[in-house]
Amino acid sequence: MKILSTLLYLLLVLIVTALPSLGAEAPALAPPDENIHIKADTMTQGPVAGEVTASGNVVMTWQGLSLAADHARYDNTTHVLFADGHVVLTKGNDVMKGESFTMNLESGRGEMDKAVISVPESNFSVTGEKIVRLNESQYEATETEITTCDLPDPSWKFGTSALKVNTAGYATGRNIIFYIKDIPVLYFPWIAFPASRDKKSGLLFPRFAQSSSRGYQVSIPLYLVISPSQDVQVDLDLMSKRGAGVGLDYRYIRVRGSEGRFGGYLIHDQSLNLWRGQIGESHREIFSPDMNLRVDINYTTDRTFLTDFGVKSGDYNRQANNSLINVLKTWQHYAAAGYLSQTGDLYAKDNRATLQTLPALEVAGVRQPVFKTPLYFDIDASLANLYRETAPSGQRAHLFPRVTYQRSLDGYLHASLFAGLHVRGYATDKRDINSPVKSSDGDLLPEASARVSTSLTRVYDAGGDVLKKIRHEIVPEVSYSYLPERSQEHLPFYDYTDRMVWQNMLGFSVTSLINGKFVSGETSEYREISRQKLSLGYSIEGGRRDLLTLVDTQNSSWSDLILESDTWLNRNMRLTFDSRYNLYDKRLSTLALGVDADDRKGNSIGAGYHMARDQVEYLEGHLSTKLLKPFNLSYTARYSFDRGDFLDSVYSVEYRHKCWSIHVAIHQRPDNQSYSFGFNLAGVGGI
Repeated sequence: MKILSTLLYLLLVLIVTALPSLGAEAPALAPPDENIHIKADTMTQGPVAGEVTASGNVVMTWQGLSLAADHARYDNTTHVLFADGHVVLTKGNDVMKGESFTMNLESGRGEMDKAVISVPESNFSVTGEKIVRLNESQYEATETEITTCDLPDPSWKFGTSALKVNTAGYATGRNIIFYIKDIPVLYFPWIAFPASRDKKSGLLFPRFAQSSSRGYQVSIPLYLVISPSQDVQVDLDLMSKRGAGVGLDYRYIRVRGSEGRFGGYLIHDQSLNLWRGQIGESHREIFSPDMNLRVDINYTTDRTFLTDFGVKSGDYNRQANNSLINVLKTWQHYAAAGYLSQTGDLYAKDNRATLQTLPALEVAGVRQPVFKTPLYFDIDASLANLYRETAPSGQRAHLFPRVTYQRSLDGYLHASLFAGLHVRGYATDKRDINSPVKSSDGDLLPEASARVSTSLTRVYDAGGDVLKKIRHEIVPEVSYSYLPERSQEHLPFYDYTDRMVWQNMLGFSVTSLINGKFVSGETSEYREISRQKLSLGYSIEGGRRDLLTLVDTQNSSWSDLILESDTWLNRNMRLTFDSRYNLYDKRLSTLALGVDADDRKGNSIGAGYHMARDQVEYLEGHLSTKLLKPFNLSYTARYSFDRGDFLDSVYSVEYRHKCWSIHVAIHQRPDNQSYSFGFNLAGVGGI
């Protein structure tokens, strides 16, 4: 998006990499020594001592450069090299052509008349009446034109009457004009931009948009380099319906891989006559390989800020602002974490009833053998201060030690049995809003579970040219879980940890795994082809908690029949399926179906259907193709059946030429419609 990058690339890559090499060392007496070599049809000693003249198919090479010309002359006394007639100077793949070329190999000053410079890697072409190298870091160019289109009739170009470049700092240009064909479109009387390979501060091109909620919008970004490990971008947004806003994006890198990013946005919303904004911070501090700190802060001034100013899915429809500060320390068998968590519920009327964790401490011990027995011990423990303005609020301690017995019978039958004890303790500041009296409660609740499984495996010869072998594995499993019936109404309720469900339940599942051996030439790889799992639960007594089953689980013994499937129809196409079927209502409780295909050549298509009975039902899809060259088309949408309307849609068309492209997009939401237009110059960037 930066016009200025073009000029930087011109002077820096083409001239800086080529011409400085010419003056690195002056050759010795003529005829040329081993530092400079000349081939020509004829080569004579000039009338002046130390002068060599070459004519006809002249080729000179020195220090990685090659110069071809009709005529060339080198004076060892003055150290001046002169060439004319179809001059071609080459370094690597970069080529500079001109009518005449002069350079003083001792001082480093050089110039080329009517020069044309080409860089095949970026397709850059530069023409200039004269390009002058003053010294190792300073250059001047006059009547220069720059383009990435094919010469001699480029579709676009930049023209400047005068350009001065300091490769250690900035380049400054006067009277810069952007042309489409030969028609001037934009004019800059003066401009300065970074001319160093290092990052430099400077203005970026503005961005343009229009939407029904914000009106016409122009964003002017300023990029500032603070240090090699810090930079910041400041954006000034001007919106016809909302007013002026300022955005900030600050990035930094610290020692040991620590890094972070801080951003914010502030606007005086003229439609509401109100200051509005957001703050975001993401930081990772690595103290040592086994200790780190992570910080994620998200805050908005009001609940509808993201709805009004968010521009992509996941922002404008975010349900909550979650902020977390977490410290983690690990040892060989244990891990400890301390964290603070704050949630802003954007869908609630206010945040008074939203539970906050300020702070919490968690300790986990991984499974370890108990001496030399077949028993294993592990433990989870937590202590949390749970706060909200409404009741209840207070402190909770939860300790869950477990002992597990594992056994494998002849490698075919695998069995495990565990028993644990939930130890819960509470110090409640206020049990309800009318009785803010401190109280303490506790509870002991045992839990036990058992699993038995086996694995049946067979390998088949596929006999295909690519697919050689298929491995099919079937894993049946039976499980049992038990939690005794126990009234827990005397405990405060914060989350489901405080209301564990009475369970006496059997579980049944069968998992089918299909993997293939694929051969291509002399290489082979093993890939997953398909994975299906069918599971079902039966409650002997008690109940269960299944958040995805919207039925009364207390009065139904059988759980939903669950089918999960993930299948690769081929290397480029994937099918996913997840369903829950209620045996009593004889209908689906939930369904998620998706298919995606991508040829890895810019063409992809996908669709997904999501349903939770009597709750949500929507269809989503996306399409992107480059088959209709020079057009690139894309479309994404989500349609809600329960709302009878599209949740969002994005239509996008790009026309791509060899050296430029145009991008047009329409963004539609129920509460906002916006349009964007992009114009991109190959090798330069876009607007």
